[in-house]
Amino acid sequence: MGDPWESLQGLRILLVEVDPLICLDLEASLSDLGAIVAAATNVAAALQILAASALDIAILDFELGVETSEPIARAARERQVPFLYLSGYSEKDERFSDWPGVGVLVKPISAETIASRIRETIGPRR
Repeated sequence: MGDPWESLQGLRILLVEVDPLICLDLEASLSDLGAIVAAATNVAAALQILAASALDIAILDFELGVETSEPIARAARERQVPFLYLSGYSEKDERFSDWPGVGVLVKPISAETIASRIRETIGPRR
């Protein structure tokens, strides 16, 4: 499958995570793996990043307090940016029924596992 340290080198990732500590931890871990990470903790900030950036993939916490990341997912799909959901819920949870084929990363999760799922989602590097 390859080395996750090399596989994320230069990838531009939108990370949306409502919990600031988890967000900081994942941002640092993905950056350590070579990714260029733009982090957001809410829908508005994430949509601004998505509109202004060329991204390779988005990692979206599903539940963002009183809102969900579904508006971000729709915008990512419109821009043809692949995405994965990040959630404390099982991938079989009803919340994801409107998103068939979208991978769900269940928290807690390691950066190496996220890197592996990113590779599976985006396929071989250009």
